[in-house]
Order: sequence, then structure tokens, then C-alpha cells
Amino acid sequence: NDAKKTSEILKRVFGLHSFAIVEEVKTDYKEIEKIALKFAKKIKPNETFAIRCHRNYKKFPLTSMQVESKIGAKIRRKCNLTNPDKTIYIVIRRDKSYIYSEIFNSAGGLPVGVSGKVLCLISGGIDSPVAAWLMMKRGCSEEFIYFDNQPFTDKKDRQRVIEILKVLKKYYPRKIRLHIVPFSKIQESVINTCNLKFGCVLGRKIMFRISEIVAEKIGAQALVTGDNLAQVASQTLSNLRSEQTGIKIPVLMPLIGMDKIEIIDMSKKIGTYDISIKIKSACPLTPKSPATKSDPSIIKKEERKIKKNIIEKTIKNIEVLEI
Repeated sequence: NDAKKTSEILKRVFGLHSFAIVEEVKTDYKEIEKIALKFAKKIKPNETFAIRCHRNYKKFPLTSMQVESKIGAKIRRKCNLTNPDKTIYIVIRRDKSYIYSEIFNSAGGLPVGVSGKVLCLISGGIDSPVAAWLMMKRGCSEEFIYFDNQPFTDKKDRQRVIEILKVLKKYYPRKIRLHIVPFSKIQESVINTCNLKFGCVLGRKIMFRISEIVAEKIGAQALVTGDNLAQVASQTLSNLRSEQTGIKIPVLMPLIGMDKIEIIDMSKKIGTYDISIKIKSACPLTPKSPATKSDPSIIKKEERKIKKNIIEKTIKNIEVLEI
């Protein structure tokens, strides 16, 4: 039971390619053979097999090929060295040797933290958790920022974002910090003072500005988004350019060239999909006919209509949770 529980954890460890559940014996041929033959009992009559021995301890009296040959000769099944149904692995070291018959894939990638820190914009939808997971896989330590649109959106959305982060925490070896931005006052200002044709672009532009300030405060070297090129109006090349013009920190978009079905499949694999599809609140800044093209200079003029004190107050009221 402990081995099964441990293996489920190891499957989620970034920086680890694969692992095996082994039986450990002292480095003695009879002991090695005994355990190898025990594994061989699991080979069915119609299955082929191979023995793979790796001898690190060169003073062991038999070579790797001799070990393979001697043990293989005692297994009454058909041998296939090219494409066997079952393989018994033997690793011989000085004091201890290890026998196993199955290799499990782990999460791969790089150990979390070796690539620096990023701040992930998370909405709770399907895309942003997948983007965060992919950057974890590339060795990034992460903090998260969520723009809370209450009362325009369902108050349950915030809790669902937390539930998504609890799923991502299964892959993350540290506590997760979530920065919650009360964004409704800024949205009201955009609705009341700006050209709503550019509402989505303006909203995201301000999100980037606030995220950049938070990133600098926490020492993050980049922002991460779940943008997917041309998936929605705010994610056209023209609008992405307008949203990021003036933002000095790099914005990483790991999903930019993926198909939606690929992202959905990955979301299911990670375990966030079933939570993400429950978040259906619409952004109040989305007009009936949103602009798919925008000019950075026009967006800049629209952005100036929003009073600075509203943004400053919003930043002061950011709440930080540890998960």
C-alpha cells in the first residue's frame, strides 16, 4: 500500500523521468536469482520475456550477459530480446542489488524552482491552469493572481479557483500563494468612461499593469497567461500587442499555438477540467461585437480615462492567500 501511494506521488514529480518499485537484495547471485525467478512467475504462458542486467559492481563474479543467460535459462517461457511482453530488470551494485519488472513514467520536465519565479494569471477557466502546469514542468516556481469580478460574476468562482489551485498543488512541492485583486471598481470605470468596443482589451491591459507591479514585488521574472492565438477576440495578434504594449516584464503564453481540444485533453489529464467547466460567469467588459483589432495608441488614450486612484486603491486592497 505504501509503494502504491508513493508511486502515485512520484508520477506527479517534475524533474523525474521515470521510476520503478524494486526488491532489494544483498549482492549475491543466489539471492538475485531467487527474486528474479519470483518475478518470472508473473509471466503468462503465452507471453515472451527478456532479462536486462546492468552491473555497476565490476568485481561481481558474473558479467551482465552471464547473469541474463543463467536466469533466462531457468524461465520456462519463450525469450524475445527485441520486443518482449515482460522484462525483468536487474541492477547489481556493490552492497545491494535491485530487481524490478515495471518502469513507471513520471511528470518529466525540470525540477520546480530551477528556472526562476513566474506570476500566473489564473481565471479558473480551462486554459490558465494548463498554462501554469506547463510552466511548472519547465522548472518555474509560481505564484498566482486572480482578478475577482464580484458582484459582476458568481461568488462561487473564487472558491473554484482555489479548488483548481489545490489540484495544481499536487504537482507543486511548496505552498501556493494566490493574490486576489478586487477588480469590479476598475470594471465599472471602464464601463462608464471608456469605449466598450475595446472593453476586453482595456480590462486585460490593466490586469497586466497590476500583475507587473505584483510580479516586481514578489520577485517574479515573467507573467504567464493561458492565451491561445485567435481563440477569442482579445487573443488576436493585434489585441495581444495592444494589451502588452508598455508592459516591461516578459509575458509567457505556453498555449499560444495549441488547438482547444489539445488544451482540454491536457486539462483532463491534470485534473482541473471538471472544476474549470463549472466557471461560466461572463466578463462584463465583453460587448456584443468586441474589437478583434486595436491600435496601441488608441488603447493608451482609452486607458488614460481611468482614474489612477481607482487602480492604486485596487492594488492596496489585494488579498493574499496561502494554499
